[in-house]
Amino acid sequence: MRRALRCDGLPRQIHDADVYGAHPGFLSAVYPPANGRPEWFFFVCRAQCQGGRRRAGPGAYRLGSEARLLGGAAYCHAFRYYEDEAEVGSASTRETEWRMDEYGDCRSAAAAFDMVVCKLYPARGGIVHTMLGVHEPASPSHRPDMNKPQVLVQLYLDSLNLGDPRRCRMYATPDVFAAHPAVLTVAFPAANDRCEWFFAVHRRRRELEENDEDKARPRRAGPGAYVLVREGRVVNGNGGDIGYRRAFLYREDDATVRRVSRTEWWMEEYGFGKDFPHSELPAGKATMDEDEELVVYKLYLKMAGHRR
Repeated sequence: MRRALRCDGLPRQIHDADVYGAHPGFLSAVYPPANGRPEWFFFVCRAQCQGGRRRAGPGAYRLGSEARLLGGAAYCHAFRYYEDEAEVGSASTRETEWRMDEYGDCRSAAAAFDMVVCKLYPARGGIVHTMLGVHEPASPSHRPDMNKPQVLVQLYLDSLNLGDPRRCRMYATPDVFAAHPAVLTVAFPAANDRCEWFFAVHRRRRELEENDEDKARPRRAGPGAYVLVREGRVVNGNGGDIGYRRAFLYREDDATVRRVSRTEWWMEEYGFGKDFPHSELPAGKATMDEDEELVVYKLYLKMAGHRR
């Protein structure tokens, strides 16, 4: 499907994100709409599933209709989103105004995974459609490629599944700065074949504010310190602040170790801004105190001198 679009990357109106990983209201609050209309397009790889249901966050999409396109070469499945009832033990659901059209290639129907384009939108004339109205398209200068929101979205969704190794490889830790990164990571399996480790930390807002005021100060961690190399803000489609990304290089105190080592430890810090739509997620998921904020850290190794 990417080849059909005749581009290596996706057009800025189509977002590379897991539309089945969250409530549609959450996705619409993070990603800019297409062409100023209350419509969102997502390119996603989904597992094949039987029947007309697609689980997504605190609910599921149910198939309403289907059609064949382009002489039978492609298909379109139209879904309606139903939320699970909030009461504990309740098996009932409630239909929402959110709709999704799923477009795919019929030739990939037998594959284990299917690459699809999904169009997300509220039913015309409903309360959500009226509330969203028409948005002005975001300026490309407000959406730097290195800080697209899908990374923050996926990290936040992963943090909701801490302790479930079947759904995420992110670990809770009180302090990523308590030891050398090699000591911290040795007790945990890597999250992927790129040898990356992800840690979720609930930090006091006052501590985060102090770090913001003195970002250039190295952060001590065992026999060395993390040194800030670069940072960037992440914004939503309306230019709102939904978070930041900072990259740090771990610098050993011992000059001999630095000289002979062929690898370097790096850390990326992801924080969530005031406009990140936490409230769009299901009730009961929040586990933080009011004076705490979630911060996610990624640790990984690179060859010395290599920058990416």
